[in-house]
Amino acid sequence: MRTLRDALRLFWQVADRFTKLQLILALIVVGCGALLAAATPIAMKLVVDAFGNSNAATHLTPSALLVSYVLGQYFTRSFAEIRMYLSGRAEQRVRRTIGRRLFEHLLRLPLRFHLERKTGAIGETIEQGLHGYQLILTHSIYTILPVVIEFAAVVIVLVHLDHVAYISLLALSSVAYLFIFHRGAKSISESSITVTRSHIETHAMLTDSLINHETVKYFVAEPTVSNQYDSALGRTESAWQQFYSRRLVNGLLISAVFALSLGASLFYAANDVLRGAMTIGDFVMVNAFVIRLVQPLEMLGFAVRDVAQGLAFLHSMLALLHEKPENDDRQRPSNPSASRGELTFDTVSFSYRADRTVLKNISFSVPAGKTIAIVGASGSGKSSIIRLLFRLYEPCSGRILLDGIPITDIPLAALRQAIAVVPQDTVLFHETIANNIGLGRAGSSMKDIQDAARVANLHELIMSMPEGYNTLVGERGLKLSGGERQRVAIARAALKRPSIFVFDEATSSLDSQNERSIVQNLKELSAHSTTLIIAHRLSTVIHAHQILVLTEGEIAERGTHHDLLSLGATYDSLYRSQQGFVASSNAIVGISHSR
Repeated sequence: MRTLRDALRLFWQVADRFTKLQLILALIVVGCGALLAAATPIAMKLVVDAFGNSNAATHLTPSALLVSYVLGQYFTRSFAEIRMYLSGRAEQRVRRTIGRRLFEHLLRLPLRFHLERKTGAIGETIEQGLHGYQLILTHSIYTILPVVIEFAAVVIVLVHLDHVAYISLLALSSVAYLFIFHRGAKSISESSITVTRSHIETHAMLTDSLINHETVKYFVAEPTVSNQYDSALGRTESAWQQFYSRRLVNGLLISAVFALSLGASLFYAANDVLRGAMTIGDFVMVNAFVIRLVQPLEMLGFAVRDVAQGLAFLHSMLALLHEKPENDDRQRPSNPSASRGELTFDTVSFSYRADRTVLKNISFSVPAGKTIAIVGASGSGKSSIIRLLFRLYEPCSGRILLDGIPITDIPLAALRQAIAVVPQDTVLFHETIANNIGLGRAGSSMKDIQDAARVANLHELIMSMPEGYNTLVGERGLKLSGGERQRVAIARAALKRPSIFVFDEATSSLDSQNERSIVQNLKELSAHSTTLIIAHRLSTVIHAHQILVLTEGEIAERGTHHDLLSLGATYDSLYRSQQGFVASSNAIVGISHSR
């Protein structure tokens, strides 16, 4: 019941004026069609009585009655087509609005949620949830309402014609149907939940394998991945077999009730005809009414069953909507925005898990327009500082301030608009190079995009491609090399024109020649902006106004490049080891070339 209540609440929230109008018109058409369907058997009764008894009480000729019957059948089916047209338009609008609302909600969910979920599983959950809405909406309009209207109309006709006994038979049939519906809905709902989970798991495995197809090929893992996928498909097949078994039992019970109801009504009507209490036309009408009512009641059972399946599909999707999004600061009375770029970390501590602290009492300040570099071994907490700055995570203690304002008091959109990041691992959209760069600032002109590409030493390379800036980069940008993807990320950051630049190993995928050129460009690009550099190659941070050395989540050393070298401690050791490694690498390359 809670799932149904939540589903109806969401539907009412997203249904716009167009959707409601289409549904109201569809309901009117359904009502008219149901009344016509209930009246059509009466026309057939009058036709039969007119043929069998010339004194039948009617002012219409048999031909006129036949025309009325045919027109009734025509309009009944026409109303059904109009109903499908109207409800189909409403259904697609609901699908669109709910789909967009879900997508926006997913984008607002914290990074922790996305790191713990499989992308394919989320996509399949949404698709099944939308299918659940379709099942509920379809049966609400096509089945439940017509049955209720027809049932009421037929009861009125039978009472008027003094055939009350048949109402009792229909009532008994209805009670039997309700019992079977309740039992079947509960049984099928349980199976549907299992089917849903199996589908989501299978789709997640499929998406994950296709995204990582390069890794699969590198390790000749096609048979392994195929077997895993086949096992998932097998679990899905077993779940569907259980679902169909329960559906079969439910369907057979419904068919048995239908046959018993039809048989009892027809035998009772035949007895009335034989003893003269009913005309042949009445017999035909009762037969038509029983079929028109018992069959819709049967369809009502199928509807209840499908609605139970739809609710099972909706359960997982609604669970996504119940996930808590990132703190929404749009409702704050004051919306300060950063402009200068002065950055302060005030005794910030952070951990992803309770048993492992990543950052311990980190404190530093970066004056507006200055450059600070953070270096350290892998796992020392460098990237966590970026995630905290973007509020992808919240610190366990301490504060982060931007222009003297706690970032928790700055709307997320304004905060993130003030910062541009060049990540270590650049993943691009399967779009053109221009669109990937243009993501940095909405509405940018092609000239702005090209200027940003020049900053990243990318313009000449792009122009050498046959399609230039319209070149598609492939899934996750894999048609480009690692260095080319990283330069696209640099161009995107340059286009954003932020108050703070964050370079997270921004040149890690570049060769030495391009690295020197890009470093110079980055220095010019961020000359008047606050710059935070996360680096492993110390050659890229020599120019920083201050360098922080992180060791196991704590600041072990701080100072300029020359200050840290003079200490002869961690930074000095790391710098000398890297210089020695570069010299050794150059020597090896020289020997290789001489050969």
